[in-house]
Amino acid sequence: MRAALLLALLPALPAQQAPAPHPFQARLGELLAAQRERHGFPGACAAVVLPDGTLVTAAAGAADREGKQPLSEASRLMSGSIGKTYCAAIALQLVAEGKLSLDGKFADVLGKEEWYPRLPNAAAITLRQLLNHTSGVPEHVWKQPFQDAITGEPDRVWTPRECVAFILGDPPAAAAGEKWRYADTNYVLVGLAIEQVTGKPFYEVLQERLLAPLQLRDTVPNDRRDVPGLVNGHASGVAFHSGDTVVDGRYFVNPIFEYCGGGISSTAGDLARWTALLFGGEVIPKDLRDDFVAGVPAGREVGGKYGLGCFVTRGVHGPAFGHSGIMPGYLGYTLWFPDLRIAAALLCNTDDGKRAGPMQRHVEAYAAAAKEWLALPAGK
Repeated sequence: MRAALLLALLPALPAQQAPAPHPFQARLGELLAAQRERHGFPGACAAVVLPDGTLVTAAAGAADREGKQPLSEASRLMSGSIGKTYCAAIALQLVAEGKLSLDGKFADVLGKEEWYPRLPNAAAITLRQLLNHTSGVPEHVWKQPFQDAITGEPDRVWTPRECVAFILGDPPAAAAGEKWRYADTNYVLVGLAIEQVTGKPFYEVLQERLLAPLQLRDTVPNDRRDVPGLVNGHASGVAFHSGDTVVDGRYFVNPIFEYCGGGISSTAGDLARWTALLFGGEVIPKDLRDDFVAGVPAGREVGGKYGLGCFVTRGVHGPAFGHSGIMPGYLGYTLWFPDLRIAAALLCNTDDGKRAGPMQRHVEAYAAAAKEWLALPAGK
């Protein structure tokens, strides 16, 4: 597997000896610090995976408002909708194994659930349409009753079915397959299908299929208020909360409601490694890789097309594949640049897009710096 190859390329470290900083780390740190100074975000972590598999990381700023708790390369932040990439990868693996069908009726998987007939477009939707957001299933996350319920009971363990219930009986956002309409609800349904055909909770499947074999040790599920190692985020009110998001080690609500719509916290380093393995390795079965990145016309925020759980876009380095994410207090962006064989990721501890600045351009700048650095003579 490509994962094993990438890991094998990482330099072995002598026991009890701290690794020397990578020569590119200073340049990456300078870029990140300059972006923070220009835009004023509280803190951020960035990472780049070079073509030989080497991981380079940097951090800037602080978690707290007083600046007494600096972020580090080991800081863990929520990645928001980037979590959809893990869910999509598992779904496509199950398609390759014959346990799910991309274009069969989704009702064949969940149709026996008593609530399923009340799902908008229940009889027509397919797994492919859920993965590329053309199902016409409306979004539950931005409904005011849902947000009121989440914040009104911060300790409640919301189940995926309880979250889907907020849109049962609603009219479809569009006919199935007609147009692209982004909705976390699509991925909550995909997660339920994964659980149905595997007989296991999604996060257990995630650990078995992806996190453990790919050694993504700093990537954890958002399945409790005290997410291990989660640094404080600064919420602007754009995502139903204002102020600090982590107080005394606990998130302001139980983030388990996010489920397969996101549901992941990670370091920038693990996120960049995941991006390189997902798009540059063998995580997606070979026969489904073209489907994965084919893409349908999508909204401006995606910058091009949306594949089966990923952005399909173009930028200054040619084609690029990845995803963005938002959770109260956090923003994330990650991209794989196939022409460069470089992955780059950024996690910020603010959800204010104006303070964070253009996330895609930030990430493209890391790739550009890496490209320039790789062209320099050895040792420079």
